[in-house]
Amino acid sequence: MAEPVILQAQNLVELTLSASVTAKVGDLIGHDGTNWVLADADARVPAQYVAMEYGAAGARIHACQSGVIYDSDAPYTTGNDQYLSATAGAHTATIPAISTTLTLLQRVGKALTTDSMAFNLVNRGPHTMRVRAAYDPVSLAATTARDDTVTVTGLVSTDVIRGVHVADITGTGWNSGLVIQGMDVSAGDTLRVRLTNPTAGVLDGASVNLDVFAERY
Repeated sequence: MAEPVILQAQNLVELTLSASVTAKVGDLIGHDGTNWVLADADARVPAQYVAMEYGAAGARIHACQSGVIYDSDAPYTTGNDQYLSATAGAHTATIPAISTTLTLLQRVGKALTTDSMAFNLVNRGPHTMRVRAAYDPVSLAATTARDDTVTVTGLVSTDVIRGVHVADITGTGWNSGLVIQGMDVSAGDTLRVRLTNPTAGVLDGASVNLDVFAERY
């Protein structure tokens, strides 16, 4: 397996890697709030730079924010977008699948040919994450509105919730008037679900999976 080469580079910097991290040319680097580490979709560490040289644990390395990577192994399909992977430091043509892990969705570049990829990690907006969270509401009885909570590891109080499950919610209770009015983050690792019961009847919704999108600024 050949070592990738950085053909073009803009916005060059020097970074000191975490004492527990090594990097090679082409690895995606991000900051986890404490140290410079390998970027990782599942760990919610966005890619901010690309390593331009090998770096041992704790080493100071050169990195860049945009440019072109050449890989003689020709791992790309021309024209395909490339995304931050759930494998630390890596990129992939497959957007990370939705799962029970809060996962970062970040497009990092595009394949120019089968052996080169243009990347640009300049941040132009919030980072988007998504997760599939199981939610099982208990009976509302005559209660017309209630807040429930669901544990979603990785949520922080400043995250903005933008989405709910995109499919129809069916089953006993849900087809009798239960409505998810909205969601937000009430505390770290805690998704708050606002449930309403317009009929004020004794309704007990079936367990559902909520496909939740969150934005982090």
